[in-house]
Amino acid sequence: MSGARLVVGLGGTSPSPAERAFLAERKPAGVLLRPENLASAERAADLAAEVRAACDPPPLLFVDQEGGPVDRLGPLLAVAFPSPAELAAAGVDRVHECAFLMGRAARLLGFDVDLAPVLDLEQPGTGAVVLAGRTFGFHAEDVVVAGSVFLHGLARAGVASCVKHFPGLGRGPVDSHAALPVVDAHDVDLMVTDVAPFAKLARAADGVMVGHAAYPGFTGDETPASLSLRIHAILRERIRWDGVVLSDDLGMGALASIPFPERALRAARAGCDLLVVPGDLDDALEAAEALDAAGLAEEEGALSRIAALRR
Repeated sequence: MSGARLVVGLGGTSPSPAERAFLAERKPAGVLLRPENLASAERAADLAAEVRAACDPPPLLFVDQEGGPVDRLGPLLAVAFPSPAELAAAGVDRVHECAFLMGRAARLLGFDVDLAPVLDLEQPGTGAVVLAGRTFGFHAEDVVVAGSVFLHGLARAGVASCVKHFPGLGRGPVDSHAALPVVDAHDVDLMVTDVAPFAKLARAADGVMVGHAAYPGFTGDETPASLSLRIHAILRERIRWDGVVLSDDLGMGALASIPFPERALRAARAGCDLLVVPGDLDDALEAAEALDAAGLAEEEGALSRIAALRR
């Protein structure tokens, strides 16, 4: 049984016996550490070492470090990293400096991948409420400039990046953590606005995360993007992204109507290489078993792209 396509989570500041067994037996590709795991800088660094020691090969360690509303590392270091919106307003030099410092902090604490930057546009809807402060601006051109500099700062710090949430959550009317956002826009509108930052910057990033909103103007139905063959085809064929693709958290409310194992299967079949399952350990076990049963746990193309991210 393999977890080679999973990014899982932990319940506390040290792996439980069940979590250690999962790491040793299933060998997940990655572990996403969240606020409940990060009690202090010292404990975070120790936890990173514990996780790596529990699994061979060691999993990649992921963190959501955007700054502002999503600042996982600042509290550990007695600093407050500015939000992307604040950084964009301060200018590109400040964006680069802060991205480098956040990346350096992540690296020193043992992380490999920062799930940042957000390339969504801050538009009316989710972009003005849930994503407030998390975006670089309302206009694609501004997001491209700031996002490019942010990516360079992370790369300079030695941390891999992941742009999100393809093809853009800014127009979503609700928070995908709670429910499925249905974006009311046509293909041409989204391609020249929301998708533009991803088209410009994907090749400068190390990964692309696909969100859970639905885009019926793109797909003709309300299939969440993460589970949509058509959305993944846009990413692979129109944008020509050939690197690793991550799902957003498969435990989100946007997918609540779909049984958990089916979420993992549909995301894998749609084109997600890495399936992010940072919640309940039982969910991770169900996902691993479903992928094994379907012969998808070690799909060659996905594993090749995950290996490239690891390198």
